[in-house]
Amino acid sequence: MLESSEKAYCLALDALKQKDYIAAAGHFDRAAPHFRNDKEFCLFRESTRLLVDVRKRLSTLENADNRIEIEEIFSNG
Repeated sequence: MLESSEKAYCLALDALKQKDYIAAAGHFDRAAPHFRNDKEFCLFRESTRLLVDVRKRLSTLENADNRIEIEEIFSNG
């Protein structure tokens, strides 16, 4: 059985797979107390937070005639 923080980490990775970055950021936040010293976790968490922030800022700039698309590229996954 997984602990709640381990389950949150798994849910975050699954949300990333589904490209649900806001949900992933929330799951990463719930898992943070347990994985605070894990470098891979910190990289996933911070890059997800950055992506969510960039998308929010870009969405305020977009209009119907001027769309900016972001393409995510993940190696090995």
